[in-house]
Amino acid sequence: MISEHEIVHIGRIQRTHGTKGELQCRMLNTCWEDNDATFIILNVNSIYVPFRVTDWRTKGSEDVLLTLQGVNSEQHALRYVGTEAYMLRSDLPENIGIATDFGSLTGYTLCDTEHGVLGTITAIDTSTMNTLVQLDNGILLPLYEDFVAEADEQAKVLTVRLPKGLINNECDII
Repeated sequence: MISEHEIVHIGRIQRTHGTKGELQCRMLNTCWEDNDATFIILNVNSIYVPFRVTDWRTKGSEDVLLTLQGVNSEQHALRYVGTEAYMLRSDLPENIGIATDFGSLTGYTLCDTEHGVLGTITAIDTSTMNTLVQLDNGILLPLYEDFVAEADEQAKVLTVRLPKGLINNECDII
């Protein structure tokens, strides 16, 4: 059985494409394109199910069209529309770390290199082009890989270097 700690959230299946079972996946990052993985994991009824990818190609700047082994019709593909897509951490290139896995940061303490502790991450919003983290104090902040200075998985602390002007000296969001 695949556990949450073994996977990285990479996108969401948006719709079917064509009549032969191809799926369109909106990617949250470039993890899929940057590696040689042959499996994608879909969250089906709260169970992480691996599917062998037999073919894939990009569609625009954010989408990937996937052909999965055993999914040969539009009817079958419709079962997976709306499911979250993941890949195994072990398939990630060495230089990609937790910063690309924003979905698993819930519960982490968010610290800024200049202002210290900002709060605890209670939710991640990836419904728009900009990933937002919601903190326990109600604050929403944008989160990009470039902001991440350090991620301590054992201590559950994410240290970021937020752009100047986003927070003032009293740690209030401007």
